[in-house]
Amino acid sequence: MSRSLQVIGILIVLFSIVSVASASISVGNIALSPSGDLVSGQSQASATFTVNFGTTGGKTFENANTLQMETELADATWSYNIILDGIENPVKTEVGPNIRLSGWELSYPSDRTISLKVKVAGTAPVVTTSAEKIVMRVRELDSRNALAGTDVVKKKMVLNPATIGETIRSESARMSSIRNQLDQLAGSGIDLTTAEAKYGQATAYLQSAEKATDVTRKQSDLSAAQKLLGEVEEMVLVMSAQHAISTAEGSIGQTEDLIKYFKENKSMGDDSRLMPIIARWEIAADKLSDARDLFTEKKYEEAADKASEAATRGDEVLNDALALREKVDSNPLSGIVSGLSGALSGKIVTIAIVIVIGIIAIVGIVLFRRRRKWDELG
Repeated sequence: MSRSLQVIGILIVLFSIVSVASASISVGNIALSPSGDLVSGQSQASATFTVNFGTTGGKTFENANTLQMETELADATWSYNIILDGIENPVKTEVGPNIRLSGWELSYPSDRTISLKVKVAGTAPVVTTSAEKIVMRVRELDSRNALAGTDVVKKKMVLNPATIGETIRSESARMSSIRNQLDQLAGSGIDLTTAEAKYGQATAYLQSAEKATDVTRKQSDLSAAQKLLGEVEEMVLVMSAQHAISTAEGSIGQTEDLIKYFKENKSMGDDSRLMPIIARWEIAADKLSDARDLFTEKKYEEAADKASEAATRGDEVLNDALALREKVDSNPLSGIVSGLSGALSGKIVTIAIVIVIGIIAIVGIVLFRRRRKWDELG
């Protein structure tokens, strides 16, 4: 057998060993109580579950390994009993945030069946801000760390009533800000039917959260309001960006039409008055293009800012273009004269140079002849 095949064979064996080890336990029949959220320092909570053991190297559990069970419940009490070949052993009780069962307790020949029934109960921990906490966690540990695929965790949200009130007040301020943005969009003639419906639902949920005396109900209504407000905020960003882009397109598009008018109808392609307008229009158009790209990338706030900048520049150059059109249209010859001036300006310089050279040549010839005549007269 070649060396490469030997290496492959060793890797397959190692992979098989790791796979068996990682599948040595499974956790099922998990039930958490209560079903909803917990209140900081108040709610009583519990979890029941079963740990089933497979086979590892012909045994139900590795002798050197440890089964660890943990919780973040305060004043936790653990009750568990081993079921061996269908026969339940006496229930054992321990207290504390975690318990460990050694391989010596759980390791039997693979022809034996073993499982573990567990219940942990305690009080919701005290939290300064609402957060998820571990109700139960089970994992198999070797001498260094947890085995892959054995870590099972169940959490519950633990609510702090004081911070819920603060969050409600914060969300009320957020609603006021969103209301102002919606009113601004409404003034621009934008259809806000869907956004207004979601805003109304969010308002109802937030008002219900303010009035609720039950903490879990208060949090539930608050979460619903936050979700809806997030959706409305997203819609506002999208609509604001779309409106800003549309506004910029208006002034920049009008300027583009005027530039075309000057070039085609007034023959002002080389007019010195038109060149700055074209240059500034191109800058505004580039910013509008950037805004569209940002919108495509769903960077709506940045897109709106860039489009607003494009609109500002677009308005400025449009005003200059309109002023030029008024001036040109009021004097039909203005464009023609300016065009001729631009076209002839280069030729005039050339002619002037030729004239100067001619004058120098004539003066040179005259001087040469006079000098020659003086020489002849001696």
